[in-house]
Amino acid sequence: MTQERELLSNGDGASCWGIGFVAMDVIDLEGERFAAVGGSCGNVLAILAWLGWTARPIARLGDDATGDFIREELRGLGVDVTSLSEEKGVRSPIVLQRFPTSRDGTRTHRFSLTCPGCGRWLPRHRSVTLAQSKSLACGGDAPDVYYFDRVSPASLRLAETARSLGALVVFEPSSADAEPKFQRAVDACHVLKYSQERLGHMPDLRYAASPALIVETLGEAGLRYRWRGRWSRLAAFPVKNIVDAAGSGDWCTATLIHRMGRNGAEPFVRSTVSAIEAALQDGQAAAAVNCGFLGARGAMQVLTLCELNERMSVLDHDTPNMGSPICSDSPELSDSRLHYCDQCDTQVREGSWTIKKTG
Repeated sequence: MTQERELLSNGDGASCWGIGFVAMDVIDLEGERFAAVGGSCGNVLAILAWLGWTARPIARLGDDATGDFIREELRGLGVDVTSLSEEKGVRSPIVLQRFPTSRDGTRTHRFSLTCPGCGRWLPRHRSVTLAQSKSLACGGDAPDVYYFDRVSPASLRLAETARSLGALVVFEPSSADAEPKFQRAVDACHVLKYSQERLGHMPDLRYAASPALIVETLGEAGLRYRWRGRWSRLAAFPVKNIVDAAGSGDWCTATLIHRMGRNGAEPFVRSTVSAIEAALQDGQAAAAVNCGFLGARGAMQVLTLCELNERMSVLDHDTPNMGSPICSDSPELSDSRLHYCDQCDTQVREGSWTIKKTG
């Protein structure tokens, strides 16, 4: 039976700062490569801007063509790019996404950090420096939500400052290293969200005392969450036509922030379990819809917010039916090209892609 959901409404200017991984994703589809802004921080902040938030990513980018591309695309989405650096001698990060087909014919996505042309490493993430974060940390101003996906002295400084000023702090690690700093990050957050695939080998995370909400995503099996000491599980929504599962976690995170973080930490920690569960189910529904489009934020390229709500509203756990055959939507690419490897002539189509709707 389809469950009634509260529609996702405009964020009305609620604010979120995010520090972490902002990159250019190069999507390799049957040998044709095109670019889009990516990285967990980049995707979450871009989705929030699309939902009407004042979104401000904080990241180190280079004074290079890749950095220009990232800043221009985010600016076009309404993102505040004033805290994206433009540094000489820094190479902006790039991630290659491919779509291998398994033996049973299922298409999956794989991320690569090497150039397909020459095999050399693509530029990697570089942490924001303490000096770069100092003016933000000492400004006396705080967003409604602070999001971070990487642990560094700068991200910790901002997390602890934001929390002290009443912001809801969301930590979404992809790995765990530098253990004392990682523990500080867990202690600083209200929401800890991680995937079982990446961090399931760390069972102690499930017992962390400081986060009010812990979310462990389980891929196709859905997710489980701990609220006020009690664990519950939510099944995933079946998806009939999976085009690209990349970005599913980012949609879930952004939707949770959108639903629960508009007024900072205090209302969040007083929320009911039913409100938390509804927000997480909305996040799962948004993620399921996006699986029918190419790219981590493909649904944003095709749908209006009203259309996203319509597609979310028909989802249920019994009937794997996404409505119209959204797998027929295909990218229509620009002719402009960008060299993205400094060592060879490997190219990618430059600029955001548009979508040609065929159904």
